[in-house]
Amino acid sequence: MKSLVFLSVLSLLLTCEPGEPSALQKAGLWNNAAPPPMDKLLAKEVLDEVNALRARGCKCPGSRYSPPVPALQWNEKLEQAAQAHADDMYRGRYFSHNSTDGTSFSDRMTRAGYDWHIAGENIAKGQPTARAVVDAWAGSKGHCENMMNPKFQDMGVGKTGPYWVQDFGARK
Repeated sequence: MKSLVFLSVLSLLLTCEPGEPSALQKAGLWNNAAPPPMDKLLAKEVLDEVNALRARGCKCPGSRYSPPVPALQWNEKLEQAAQAHADDMYRGRYFSHNSTDGTSFSDRMTRAGYDWHIAGENIAKGQPTARAVVDAWAGSKGHCENMMNPKFQDMGVGKTGPYWVQDFGARK
């Protein structure tokens, strides 16, 4: 049976009531076309930051100490799933693990061709750098536990505008 790790989301920025235009839209400053996806250097920075955390171990908030665990490997299929979700959140102006079409992160990973037996996802919004987003995730119990989970082998990250998506998995 496939195991899922589902986490709470970080705080929202630029919130509005459903169906109500945001302040950026009202001002004519919001373009629903997604900006270019994150560059490979930024993706590598996130992977490096996460692997540094995994190498030294840490105490996730509200949890016991997590000892050092093996480094994660970059996975392009997880990157594809993460980037597609970051793009979708940007275009749809929402912040959720579920896509606008109702699919979960594990569905998106499968759709991208990643054959997983355990999967997890972190999302964030508004952090300006790789270090800032990893620090934010490390400061949240569930997000930190995902990053320190020794069962995860692979990671992919996507970023569009202020939206970050980090997908984790272990292959079958």
